[in-house]
Amino acid sequence: MQPVIVGSANARTIIVQRYITFASASKSERMRLGFYYCQRFITSLKVRRFSLRILLLFLRRCFPHFTLSSPRPGTELKDFQSLGYIKLAPILSEMQCQEIRSYLLTCPLLDTKGSGKTFLLDDVPEDCQIGDYPLSTVVNCPNVMELANHPDILGLAFEYLGFMPVITGMSLRWTFPHSNTPDKVQRFHRDCEMGSIKLMVYLTDVDAESGPHTFATGTHLDRMPVRLQSFSDNQVVGEHKAILGSVGTTFFIDTRGLHKGSIPTAKPRLMLGVQYSLLPCPLFKYEPVPYTGSLKLQTYVNRLMIA
Repeated sequence: MQPVIVGSANARTIIVQRYITFASASKSERMRLGFYYCQRFITSLKVRRFSLRILLLFLRRCFPHFTLSSPRPGTELKDFQSLGYIKLAPILSEMQCQEIRSYLLTCPLLDTKGSGKTFLLDDVPEDCQIGDYPLSTVVNCPNVMELANHPDILGLAFEYLGFMPVITGMSLRWTFPHSNTPDKVQRFHRDCEMGSIKLMVYLTDVDAESGPHTFATGTHLDRMPVRLQSFSDNQVVGEHKAILGSVGTTFFIDTRGLHKGSIPTAKPRLMLGVQYSLLPCPLFKYEPVPYTGSLKLQTYVNRLMIA
């Protein structure tokens, strides 16, 4: 999930995703929060699957025109369903990844897990663990919206979730080497929303020393706990799949499964994340931003990100 940070740089307000709180929420937002916390008490896989089927029937009745034009290969979908993650052929070329990195050199980012300061990449604050770019930077970055709306990506998300996805989160995040206590996202954790998967793309080379994303294979099929918490490596049984790869490495994870971003020990990591869901996350106060690109984007898919 994206962090709650509001900062400023050069007199410009920079906003990364806000969370809704009961104290500041409107009546409708409180209802959404209530729905979220109520569904947390549904831990039975059978009941959650039944609830998901009801939701899919509702969506298909309300939006009957959404269909999948080009089915994905069956084995790829089956692997994703059984493992909880799937590594895809790269969509962005090395040159396109370089264009993204070059664009970001002059864009302010935020120390989201520490001081909350804004900074540029050539002046990273001491002890900064994680730096996020604001949503306006993400959606207007070269090649990002093209990738997020690529037919193969939307097609696989459609098949896995069972309906046309909505983009419910986008991030461009640097993770820096540090020796501090690991942040929650750097310990195994899971998300609780029904019907949500995340696309991740490495924009730098990632080896064992660069903080590879790690997924606990098959844990997306576990019974959901009422209380979400984080776990150390030795508390999580089974295979820990560390996903390594060069620039452009692309993969999906089911966010119900236990996953983490490992702490880099030698080199920082830049990663693009795009979350696809059946419904908007009730925890977020969505504030879509202007898009200056030339793409004609599907309104239903992009409505929470693009004004």
